[in-house]
Amino acid sequence: MFRNRIRLVGVLAGALVTGLAEQAKADGLDTPAGGVRQVGRGGAWVARADDPLAAFVNPAAMVRNANGVHVGSHLMLREHCFERLGDGGVPVAPGPSLAAAQGPVCADIAPFPNPQLAIQHRIADRVWLGFAAVGPHKHGKASWPDVIRYQNKVGVPNQPHPAPQRYLMLDDDALLVYPTVSVAVALRRNLSLGVGLVWGIAKFQFSNMVAGTGVAPEGFNQDIKSTIDGFDGFIPGLILSALYSPTKRFDIAGTFRYSDAIRATTNLKVQPTYYSSGGDVNAAALSDPSLVTERERAGTFRFDIPMEARLGFRYHQPRASAGYGQPWVAKHGEQVRDAMSQDLFDVEVDLTYANTSAVDRIEIRLGSDIPINLGDGLTVSAPTNADMPRNWRDTLGVRLGGELVAIPDLLAVRAGGFFESKAVADADLSLDFHQGYKAGVGGGATLRLSRFDISAAYQHTFYGALDNGGAGNARGLSGNPDKGFRTDFVVNGGRATGSLDEVALGLTVHY
Repeated sequence: MFRNRIRLVGVLAGALVTGLAEQAKADGLDTPAGGVRQVGRGGAWVARADDPLAAFVNPAAMVRNANGVHVGSHLMLREHCFERLGDGGVPVAPGPSLAAAQGPVCADIAPFPNPQLAIQHRIADRVWLGFAAVGPHKHGKASWPDVIRYQNKVGVPNQPHPAPQRYLMLDDDALLVYPTVSVAVALRRNLSLGVGLVWGIAKFQFSNMVAGTGVAPEGFNQDIKSTIDGFDGFIPGLILSALYSPTKRFDIAGTFRYSDAIRATTNLKVQPTYYSSGGDVNAAALSDPSLVTERERAGTFRFDIPMEARLGFRYHQPRASAGYGQPWVAKHGEQVRDAMSQDLFDVEVDLTYANTSAVDRIEIRLGSDIPINLGDGLTVSAPTNADMPRNWRDTLGVRLGGELVAIPDLLAVRAGGFFESKAVADADLSLDFHQGYKAGVGGGATLRLSRFDISAAYQHTFYGALDNGGAGNARGLSGNPDKGFRTDFVVNGGRATGSLDEVALGLTVHY
C-alpha cells in the first residue's frame, strides 16, 4: 500500500510541472513573432510595422498606416527530437530487463495553421485605434511516443519498449491567444506614441510519465501516466511603443511588452500500471476504471512570463516624385506613408532583449488536503509544494531585413534573418521548450491589386542543439517523500535538436 501511496503523491506534482513548463511558449521566444511581412524580413519589422498587425507589434507605427484589415496564417512545420543518454554518454535502458534505445526519438507534431487577425482605423486627426488577435508563434499539438519499437536484449527485432523521453514529455496540446486593443497618437509629424492593452486567454492539456518510488535503477513497471488540463481566462498585458523619425529617411522605434503571470486551476487524471511487464502498454489496466483517478481542481500554478524589449533602426530610400500613391493613402495627407508607392527600398536592424532569467522556477501550490482515490477505500494527500527549477537566463537577439519595391504599387520583395542567444545551460535542457540558440532566414513578397495586398513568405529556423553528453541536471518527479519527490536518476541527460519551417500567406485590405 505504501508503494501505491507514494506513487500517486508524485503524480500530482509531475503533471502540474509539465503544464507549467509548456506555458513558457507563450512569451514568443521560439522565433520572432508572427506576421507574413515580418517573417519575410527575418523579424526586422518593429520600425517598419506597415500593416494592421502594428496594433500588436508596435502600436505607435499605426499613425503611418492607412485604415485597413489584415488576415493571415502561418503553416508551422516543426521538428523536435531527443536522444537520451546516461553517465558517460551511454544510452539509458527503461528497466534492468530491457535493452536501451539507440538514437533519437522525435515528436509527432502536426502542421499547425497559426492565424492572425488585425484592424486599424483613424478615429481623429492624430489618433488611431487598432485591434489584433494573435497567437504565440509556435506549433500546435505535439505527441511524443509512450512506446517505441527496437531490438530487445535477446536479439528479437521490433519489440515494444517504454520511450526514453517519457518522464519529460508525452502529449502537449495548448491554445493561447492575445486579443489586443491599441491606441496611437501622433504628437508631431515625426513622433508618435502607442499603447496596447492585452487580454490573454489560455487553454491547455498535457501529459507525462512519473516514476513510482524513483529509486535507481530506472524501473518502467512503476511508471504512471498523468494528464492535466486547465484554463486561464484573463492574462493581462501591456505594450508601450514609440516611433521617431529624425529625418525623412530614418526611423527609430522602441517597444516594451509586459504580461502578467499565467495562473490556472488544474484538473488531473492518473493512470497507474501503465506498462506491462514486457514493456508494452498495459491495455488491461488502462481499460479498468477502478485504476483511473480523476480529480477536479487538483492544484494551482503560476508561471512568470518574461518581459521583452525591442529597438529598431530603419533606413528607407524615397522614390523621386512619389506623391501620395493610392487614394486610400492620399486621403490621410502627409501623415500616412506607403512604402510600395513611395519608397525604392528599406533596410532595418532590430535589437531584442528578453528577461528570461525571471523564469528561475515554476511555482506549484497544491491544497493542504487533496484526497486521491486509490480504490478499495484508500486515499492519499498530495504535497503542498512542488516547485520545479528551470534556471533560464536572459536572451539577446539581432534581426536584419529589408525590402525592395521591384515594381511601384505592384510588387515588393523582401528577405532577412535573425539570431537569438541560448536561454539555458545544456545540463538544464527540457522538451517543453527548446531554449538553445536560434538562427533563421526568411524571404517573401507582396503583390498589390488595387486596394488589396497579397503577401507570402517562407522562413526556416535552426535550433542549436542542447547536448550535455548525458550529464543532465534534472531529476524526474517521483512519489517518494524520502527522496524529496524526485528520482535518484537524471532524466534529461542527452541531446535535443529541432528545426522549424513555416509558410505564411496574408491579405491586407486598405480603405
